[in-house]
Amino acid sequence: MTDYGYTVDVPEGYDEAVIRARLALRGEGFSILTEMHVGGMLGPEAGDERQYLFMGAWNDPKIEELANGVEVAAHLPCNVVVQETGSSAIVAALDPADALAEEGLPPSEDMADSTRLALARAFQRISQAS
Repeated sequence: MTDYGYTVDVPEGYDEAVIRARLALRGEGFSILTEMHVGGMLGPEAGDERQYLFMGAWNDPKIEELANGVEVAAHLPCNVVVQETGSSAIVAALDPADALAEEGLPPSEDMADSTRLALARAFQRISQAS
């Protein structure tokens, strides 16, 4: 884990990184609720045609966290990004518990710990060669 959250390089490239991220997240109990491909949207005028995939992954939050209000619920999906970097790719995610705390909405310790552990295991899976 870095100050940013979780980051791993996948030297085998973007397509392999997407496959690994999906499998690793599902393997740790995350459901991928959304996927948005934004590669090429910046276009050549921005000098950036790399592929990007944003995933909203949900890790079965505790029901009491949802009872804390829409502000907390809006932060519960983990935002995972897969970004093409030449012939390799980077997979990254913010720690949702840290993001909540920065907004003045600290989650319960149980939710924070379980999410951090699940993300750490998922990113460990992503980093391992298939």
